[in-house]
Amino acid sequence: MSDVKESVIVTAGATAHGVCVHHHDFPEVRAEGKSPREAAALLANKLAAAMDTALTEWRRQSLTKAITDVNDYVRREG
Repeated sequence: MSDVKESVIVTAGATAHGVCVHHHDFPEVRAEGKSPREAAALLANKLAAAMDTALTEWRRQSLTKAITDVNDYVRREG
């Protein structure tokens, strides 16, 4: 399951004590938090909200996979 870890990208956040997280397939959707786990949980929510604008089945499937990857990451970090 290393592919899930590689799909979730963690970088330095805007502040010295924060991190930024995004999914490899959706670099435009980012979330920040105090820890990678917190930021990833927020990212999962942002990706779920993006489902409202997914007009094609392919886009919905891509978002669903990204949400699953991020949720798996959160479970592993917890």
